[in-house]
Amino acid sequence: MTPIGTVVGISRLLVLVPVTVCATISYVNQQLPRCSDRTPPPQTLAKCRYDEDCMKNAYCWNQEACLCKDGFIAYKNRTHLECLKEANAIGDPCEVDIQCQVTFAPYSECRQRICQCSDGSHYVEGRCYKSVGLGLPCQSHRNCYIKDSFCVTGFCACTLNYHANPRNDVCIPNIELGGKCSKDYDCIAENSRCLDFCTCKVDHVLSSDGKRCLKVSESIGEPCQENSQCQLFQRESECGPNGRCRCIEYFHQRGSICLEDTLLNNRCQSHRECITETYRDSNSTEVMNVDCIDGFCKCAKDYIMAEELHDCIRYSDNGAATITESLQQLPLVLNFVFFASFSLTL
Repeated sequence: MTPIGTVVGISRLLVLVPVTVCATISYVNQQLPRCSDRTPPPQTLAKCRYDEDCMKNAYCWNQEACLCKDGFIAYKNRTHLECLKEANAIGDPCEVDIQCQVTFAPYSECRQRICQCSDGSHYVEGRCYKSVGLGLPCQSHRNCYIKDSFCVTGFCACTLNYHANPRNDVCIPNIELGGKCSKDYDCIAENSRCLDFCTCKVDHVLSSDGKRCLKVSESIGEPCQENSQCQLFQRESECGPNGRCRCIEYFHQRGSICLEDTLLNNRCQSHRECITETYRDSNSTEVMNVDCIDGFCKCAKDYIMAEELHDCIRYSDNGAATITESLQQLPLVLNFVFFASFSLTL
């Protein structure tokens, strides 16, 4: 609709009479619309012909209906309709929540007669968003109100190079091993602690790449990844190809420790030091086939030494028991031969 004026001449007096004309754009084979077919916007407040017919902060649209001016919002209280000013910034004066919510979304309200974000929400990028803490579901990174946090795969999490504190309410910078720190939880490496600088805990050792803390292996046979895990408590050990601590060359296992090899007929202080060709590593600390006797490694009770094997074997293992029994029976055989010979002589 475009209002134009018609000039009427009366004794040199010009009077402008407002006339409403329906201005449209027509297309081929299209029926022209009529002015009466145009409907007012949904914000219609009341019927009117002139702006003066409308309430404060409203104007008469098309001489048909009152609408709120730009920057104002329609609000109906118990008795009448009115146009209230929309808030432009948090802290603007207000009377009802709608003045705030039209600008800052549903998570805003009129509190203490000024626009504020409602409890459990915060202001960011021109709107109020529901506040979501670390580890909780989110729809946008704007929900994540904790500094340096973002919405990742539907949950609020600390951004790259940051991690959560123990209370899960602050994102703090990652500090690698060797970096200066003030709290244990500053250190990002697992099983690390802060001693002015990030370092490994007491029962852990630093990995060869300087980025991890590895659990110390306290005895032979325990799992390992690197030699340092075995050698902290057992110097003469290493991490074997099977991923377990073992004794190094020229040392053998007795129980949970490594002892230097001591061969048969060499000096010793304990039977645990003694080994043979077939008896080296053992989880047991008991005397087996070799013992420390009079300060030398010798075969234990019920064992004899096989010189060619440099080993200790049971008597029965090489027929020694049969020979011994034969020797024990030798006097009886000799007596039988003597009596038989004596009888023939007579």
